[in-house]
Amino acid sequence: MMSVKQPVMSYQKDDDYETPKYIWEMILNFVSREKTTYDPFYCRGKTKSVMKELGYECIHPDEDFFTNHHKYEYDIILSNPPFSIKKKIFDELKKIDKPFILIVPVSTITKKYFKDNFKNDDITIIIPKKRLQFMKNGEQLKDCWFDTIFMCYKMNMNKQMIYL
Repeated sequence: MMSVKQPVMSYQKDDDYETPKYIWEMILNFVSREKTTYDPFYCRGKTKSVMKELGYECIHPDEDFFTNHHKYEYDIILSNPPFSIKKKIFDELKKIDKPFILIVPVSTITKKYFKDNFKNDDITIIIPKKRLQFMKNGEQLKDCWFDTIFMCYKMNMNKQMIYL
């Protein structure tokens, strides 16, 4: 009998995955160019230039979201946040109570912290056509092992679920 080697998987938390331009293009169809976006999670700092290239104003500082978000005038939080602190982020977003679109693992919708915060709120889930592929250290990756969605809050989309 032939044995099959299982791939070695690392469960070390690593939040430094960037969002390629094609992903922003998908979601920006739902955001007016007249709105100022705020991406509080910096990573390598590419979001602001990508948004500008796509015709959007974006606030994208390299500083702590939890202590600095109140300093800015913006309409929508638009981000691929660090997944390792999703609970803390969603707790803070509920307090802020401003519209947002976040790229998150699909499993987020099943988490108690998410249901406790947003159970009866204006939530829309946008489901991409295929699995999104992120970037690492400026290199496009091809084998993301989990599915992600766009979690939208107070975006007035009149639907709870949208398939792209």
